[in-house]
Amino acid sequence: MPTFYAEDVDIDIDKFLSACSSRETEELIDALIEDGYLIKNCRANSTLYDSVSESFFEEALRKLHGKWNMLTQEEEEIILKIASRF
Repeated sequence: MPTFYAEDVDIDIDKFLSACSSRETEELIDALIEDGYLIKNCRANSTLYDSVSESFFEEALRKLHGKWNMLTQEEEEIILKIASRF
C-alpha cells in the first residue's frame, strides 16, 4: 500500500471547495467548528438581516467579539450595562 505525505500532495483549496456539494461543505464547516478552527456562530450571514442598519450593527458586534481586553474600563461598563437590559 503506498504512503502519501502532506508535502507530496498539492490540493488547490478553491478547486476542492467548488467540487464539494452543499452537504459536504456543511460537514466541513461542522468539522472546523468541532476542531476549534471556527466559532460556533460562524454561519451568520449578513444577507439574512432585515436591513442595512442591522447588517452594520451585526458586523460591529462581530468586530468586538473577543476584544474585551482591548476596551477601556468605561467602554466595557457601557457594553455590560447595555447587555444587562436584555
